[in-house]
Amino acid sequence: MRRSSLSVVAACLGLLVASAPASAVPIFANGQGGVACSLCHSVIPQLNSYGRYVLATNFSRGLNRHLQMTQNQSLPVALEATANVSHPSPAGLPPLSTSIVQWLSAGFLGKDVSYFATVPMVSGGFPASSVDQLWIADNAVDHGRGSLQIGRFATPVFAPWLSQSLSLSGYALAGLQVGANATTLADNRWGASYTHGDDDGVIANVAYLSGNGTAWSGSVQFLSAESHWSGGVAALVGTLANGGGATDRYAREAALVSYDAGRFQLLSIGALGRDSAPLPFSSATSASGSVTFESIYAPRPWLHLDTRYERTDDGLGNTATNYILDAAVNLRSNIVLTVEDAAHPGSTPITQYQLLWAGPWYRERMPPGTMEPAPAALGISVTRARELANGRAIYYTGKDLDGVRIAGTDPLRVYQSCAVCHRPTGAGGVLLPDGAISAELGPHAHMRDDMGSSMGTGGQRWSLVDFEHAIASGVDPMGMTLSPVMPRWKMSRRDLHDISLYVLTQLHPHG
Repeated sequence: MRRSSLSVVAACLGLLVASAPASAVPIFANGQGGVACSLCHSVIPQLNSYGRYVLATNFSRGLNRHLQMTQNQSLPVALEATANVSHPSPAGLPPLSTSIVQWLSAGFLGKDVSYFATVPMVSGGFPASSVDQLWIADNAVDHGRGSLQIGRFATPVFAPWLSQSLSLSGYALAGLQVGANATTLADNRWGASYTHGDDDGVIANVAYLSGNGTAWSGSVQFLSAESHWSGGVAALVGTLANGGGATDRYAREAALVSYDAGRFQLLSIGALGRDSAPLPFSSATSASGSVTFESIYAPRPWLHLDTRYERTDDGLGNTATNYILDAAVNLRSNIVLTVEDAAHPGSTPITQYQLLWAGPWYRERMPPGTMEPAPAALGISVTRARELANGRAIYYTGKDLDGVRIAGTDPLRVYQSCAVCHRPTGAGGVLLPDGAISAELGPHAHMRDDMGSSMGTGGQRWSLVDFEHAIASGVDPMGMTLSPVMPRWKMSRRDLHDISLYVLTQLHPHG
């Protein structure tokens, strides 16, 4: 296993040396105009507020579906590899090395049909035995407010938080076993799930789950990409044969609250459980409980520090207290080195190391015809060519030619690139999380109402000053205030001029 692990590490280091700076896994980021991983992740695999919203709605909101389908015609598959070393191993044995290599595929099969698949090839140094997740969702239920998901998916009890964490140990609360009942809040199980969301960020879910017994789950969450606060309540009830001829009837109730201020995140989760017969050949019942308090701080864009306290009690006399500290370093946007120290009272602390690499194979691929010719080929001055090249970089990547990322006044109102919301051609019309619809750009830019119809400037030609004022201050040429979902961008005078010039002269949605 160590040899397998070291080979994965060597491959990752080779890619680090040989590859250019890249966007996120292509099935997601390159399908959205080549956006950065940070659109949905604070650090891979940890999701930010926007990423949790996208995942909770089965990708039906927040992503450009048409562009995703166009990109998926190329190769909608990515590869993820991790290599781990624990010292000493959790069982107190000599250092343990493991590796995981898996295929990922996701996106849209049609305008209203999304899918997701993760299929491990190697897990722990051995051939993987089954798929991790494999599901399809119809997102057209109730005029697009509902999503019906079928397949193998993460138990939808706070899945956007529990399924993707930067901590190498994962949440003890999510993996708590009670006696012979190994059903946990972090299981991937076969079943059917229905999610209903409104434009204010309230998301309700009900699911039927099979495998490892049968269960029903339900939750109500507030999960908006436009708010610092999120959270909710959830419940899981089910039955499971306990191995002694009896049936364990169990229930789990959980509550979560989260505060995300961009560079700083706080999370608190609590869960209570009841089991009627968790032990074979025993009449004992169990009342379990667990709690987690976590903070994540990013002193630098490439460094995230995760501090967590957690305590679990299975109600059968087994309790555990964990103090966990993780440091995740982005060697590249898609290559992450994580070091963890997990301390448990009365035992030797365990140090773990992980190197993760996730795609991509393509970088900033655009549908044919959406990218303008290089400005130098247009017979314009060197100065104008430089201005347009800088504006183009900002429009498609969210960074200027010096690599400086533009930012809004609120870090949660950052969509990472103009092309994500306004489309690569500037045609707009993208439905955004709060119900707003993105504007059409170009010299005859116009707003859209909540039904997607043109409104506002009535064909009036925008000037360079108009675009600069709209981008920086959120006011159109008629003096009307733009929707708050449109960030009020903060950037240098040069960058403001260049992006405005590019939008005014190079975007022709109907040309």
